[in-house]
Amino acid sequence: MTTLPTFRLPLPADEFLRDVWQKKPLLMRGAASGLDHPDPDTLAGLALEDCVESRLMTGAGNGPWNVQQGPFTEQDFAALPKQNWTLLVQSVDHFMTEVSLLLDSFAFLPGWRIEDIMLSYAVTGGSVGPHYDRYDVFLIQASGKRRWQIGPHCDDNSPRLPHDQLRLLADMPVSEEFVVEAGDVLYLPPGIGHWGVAEDDECVTWSVGFRAPAPADLLARLADTAIERADQSLYSDPGRSPCPAPEMLADVDIASLSKQALALIDQDVTREALASLLSEPRQPAGLDFEVDCGHIAAASTDTVLVRHGAARLLIDNQGDAWLNGERRALSDAERPLACLLARQRKYTEMELQPLLNDESEQLMEEWIDAGFFTVIE
Repeated sequence: MTTLPTFRLPLPADEFLRDVWQKKPLLMRGAASGLDHPDPDTLAGLALEDCVESRLMTGAGNGPWNVQQGPFTEQDFAALPKQNWTLLVQSVDHFMTEVSLLLDSFAFLPGWRIEDIMLSYAVTGGSVGPHYDRYDVFLIQASGKRRWQIGPHCDDNSPRLPHDQLRLLADMPVSEEFVVEAGDVLYLPPGIGHWGVAEDDECVTWSVGFRAPAPADLLARLADTAIERADQSLYSDPGRSPCPAPEMLADVDIASLSKQALALIDQDVTREALASLLSEPRQPAGLDFEVDCGHIAAASTDTVLVRHGAARLLIDNQGDAWLNGERRALSDAERPLACLLARQRKYTEMELQPLLNDESEQLMEEWIDAGFFTVIE
């Protein structure tokens, strides 16, 4: 029977967020299902595309390790050894909408926090080496077996193997070790060292990664937006006191200059800058890929509409929609439908019908025509 990808926390969401999230690893046996598609051949096909980010890693143990960047050719795959290699395809959810439907299972976190789903296929011995990620990740075993070793918390000061392109740990003390099978899920907070090695030739792993913008990037976007919206007014200082030391840049002047500059970053600028940034998809080119309606329809017979995997939609604190970085003002009549479309990724007639009116239907047709949503026949 065809099923859609699903993940279920084995403990209450509030307990997970309080005790586990960004604090410690958690192995969840049998927590995921419906991961049979895409298969390795489909992943290899994606890696042939120019707009798809992919990598091939070869190596084992202490190395040597090698990484090649896609796109690849069929000849590249034919030349691979029988063991010790891994194909990684980034943002598969952007190119295969059925994969993106797994993300509805993470509704215990805000949608803007989710980045994408990477899929890897490894033959026996295949690995990406000992490393750590700077963001939260759920590692979901779709098929085959993988042996995981878990290490300590790492940072930029942790010793690394010499390599121009890879950031592999030179030494990772092992605190836990276990083998995962299809349906098992491993959550890792940022900075935890880990090393997974495929135990057979059918090892497919889904990696749900989370968006964690650097504060410097947030500040840059805030500044850019403020500058775009600023008028041509100049610095002013009426009513100032006589200057006792004209050669000095005084504290009071620094405070005044800073205050007038920072005043440009008001609530409207902050909302626009952050909503635009956080609604931008990692791979906008994914909209060029058609939705596999047949597979979704077979797995969910009551689904009549799906959001394209490359469509990133959020509602800001003023009730406007942000779709792939662009603002769409919403009327009161449109907002309930837009909130539903942002809350989840597949929709039934029963969910949509009560929210439809002349304005909201026009909104939905607008977004369908633009390719952000697809009707399931």
